[in-house]
Amino acid sequence: MKNVLLTTAVLFFCHVNFGQEIPVVTQSVTLKNLIPFAVNISAVKDDSSKQLPKHLILLIQTPTSGLDTESKVILKQSFKLLSDRLSVNDSLSIVTYAGLNGIALKKSHSKNIKAILYAVEHLQSNMKEFHNDGIELAYKLAEQDASDHTTSSVVMIRNPETLASTAVSNVVSKPNDLANESKKKNTVLLTAITLIPQIISVIKD
Repeated sequence: MKNVLLTTAVLFFCHVNFGQEIPVVTQSVTLKNLIPFAVNISAVKDDSSKQLPKHLILLIQTPTSGLDTESKVILKQSFKLLSDRLSVNDSLSIVTYAGLNGIALKKSHSKNIKAILYAVEHLQSNMKEFHNDGIELAYKLAEQDASDHTTSSVVMIRNPETLASTAVSNVVSKPNDLANESKKKNTVLLTAITLIPQIISVIKD
């Protein structure tokens, strides 16, 4: 009986240790390259019946003021592609870092597109609490979820242009706010239009 208990204890200890050593995959992409990246990451399919469910933690570089409209357009189109192409067994989380650090979307079904898009549109209001380090937070989530039955990946979405423009706007005065607002709307429209051919070609593939 003692030998049985000892063997059981050793096996449990080994299982815990090996579970803790499961690596977390890290990938990095800039916001402007996110759409082709989303296609590539979701197009990699394993024909084996033993394919493990994926948990993608989307770590978005975000200024304190939040994302601008153009960034949201790109993120939404990219996440729609991910949602469409990922397996029904896969899941997504959205975490932000840099100026704004927190969880905008807890682990959610990959097909729950409404929740995903809502989180992108309302990053700050979706966060129940703010943290000091969004990157550390993302890896904690990944490590907690990594197991023999799930592969966890942190996808770091870098957005340096937005942070740079935010820093400049905080220094420069704003005498032409109305004109600038009009330009922003035109820029967003042009961005959406230029994305259409890329999205169509992606869907065809």
